[in-house]
Amino acid sequence: MDTTELEMKVIRFITEKVENASASMITTASKFEELGLDSMDTIQLLFDAEDAFGISFEGEEVKGFRSVGDIIDYISKHPPESKQ
Repeated sequence: MDTTELEMKVIRFITEKVENASASMITTASKFEELGLDSMDTIQLLFDAEDAFGISFEGEEVKGFRSVGDIIDYISKHPPESKQ
């Protein structure tokens, strides 16, 4: 999956999970707090993203997630393992 396709999928996912969010208002630079998410909402969003994208957020870098772009960057660097 190329970066543009991944961005579109993550943004679509966020619009489905975040109340009052639309794809036209979300960019890779959008901060979670700008989308109305507090820390607990952000944690839930990350749990949901793990399920939706077949990944597992691990390591210290996840603690620094502040924007939509952070999710996209992580997924692009840690793609889901293909199932055999």
